[in-house]
Amino acid sequence: MIKMQRTMPYILRQLRALKRRLPPSHPQFALICQDEKNRSHGYNGEVAINFYLADLADDNDFFIYHGLRLPTNHSFFQMDTLILTRSFLLIIEIKALKGSIYFDPVFKQMIRTFNGKVDGFRDPIVQVKRQNDCLSRWRATHRFLQTPIEDFVTFSNPETILKTEPGNSIIPSKVCHMHQVPDRIQTFTRAPVKIRLTDLERDRFNDQLLRAHTPLIQNVLELYHLTAQDLITGVQCPSCRRIPMNRIHSAWHCSTCGHRSKDAHLALLDDYFLLVSNTITNREFRHWAHLSSPDLANDLLKKENLTRIGNCRSSSYRNPELL
Repeated sequence: MIKMQRTMPYILRQLRALKRRLPPSHPQFALICQDEKNRSHGYNGEVAINFYLADLADDNDFFIYHGLRLPTNHSFFQMDTLILTRSFLLIIEIKALKGSIYFDPVFKQMIRTFNGKVDGFRDPIVQVKRQNDCLSRWRATHRFLQTPIEDFVTFSNPETILKTEPGNSIIPSKVCHMHQVPDRIQTFTRAPVKIRLTDLERDRFNDQLLRAHTPLIQNVLELYHLTAQDLITGVQCPSCRRIPMNRIHSAWHCSTCGHRSKDAHLALLDDYFLLVSNTITNREFRHWAHLSSPDLANDLLKKENLTRIGNCRSSSYRNPELL
């Protein structure tokens, strides 16, 4: 049973908004495009596990959480996928790398060779072990029974080649291709049970996990040393993607392709909330949408699912997603 669906990471949504709103000539544009590509690839790899967990998604004995982020020691740790059962917890770290992967057991490093290029990465086995330790401490803090916490790393691309030193048995026990995930889970399910949660204890554990989940929200402009002045304003045409559209006779019109839309400004509001602020005033909306009428801007804002703060000229509208 899926208790937390996987959603697109907020930072990935922000990067896609930046690609729409930053001039291609900007010095940071190429870096942002590459970062967006890398994160999209990683996200698609994470989504791929849904196919291999489909049977468990309909099984009430398995509680599945995707992208759970929990606090620990004045910081946070995030798990790609967590599975909670009555007899064990399982953390699955997902990698979407292509090419040939070599696990160096001496320096605890993962080395990828792809298209003639060699890159070094942090050892994901060490990474998932840290998540295991953090979850163990978090669980102890909340005084839950100490059922075993298992973990492993899986690669979503079946063509990825996995290598290590001959005789290194740790890698095969901790790393697999994604099609092997169901068999790995069955191995843990068949293991002897020493401690078992009651249904009430498992439900309490589930409730606490969901309450503690804290999504990561970053200031993406600061992250890339940008300001709001670097961004392109104006409503984007949903058909040809050109900016700006013009507001004519109760609709948005594109002078490039002739497309007409009643609600093209909704995407603009989404970009603004992702990139600039979680609140917007009438003046700021007019600036971004290229509107001259405060009354028209007010009417458009009032029609949306926005929380109004304050009254009259000092009022602003808050993004309900971040409440």
